[in-house]
Amino acid sequence: MVAGLALALGSALGTSIAFLLKQRGALLAPPVRARHPLRSAVGLFRSRWFSLGWAVAVVAWGLHVGALALAPLSIVQAVLSGGLVFLAVLAERYFGFRLGRRQWAA
Repeated sequence: MVAGLALALGSALGTSIAFLLKQRGALLAPPVRARHPLRSAVGLFRSRWFSLGWAVAVVAWGLHVGALALAPLSIVQAVLSGGLVFLAVLAERYFGFRLGRRQWAA
């Protein structure tokens, strides 16, 4: 159970980092064009940050599966929901986002 909780925490942290890396990569990639979906996807994945974000997301998914194998679903999902705190702290401290009072209160 403790190992499942640790895996769930790792998954929550990894998911938050993956979101932020993919967002940074999407900003640096060429614009997405609806008429050229394949070209747009290739442009996104050529962005190092976007691809790294996907790699981190795959690892976080693996941790999530491991957590579900070792701990009850209710505990794993509660921990993953708390991952929004990781997202807020990482976004402000390491990715240059400014969060207002309303975001912190939420």
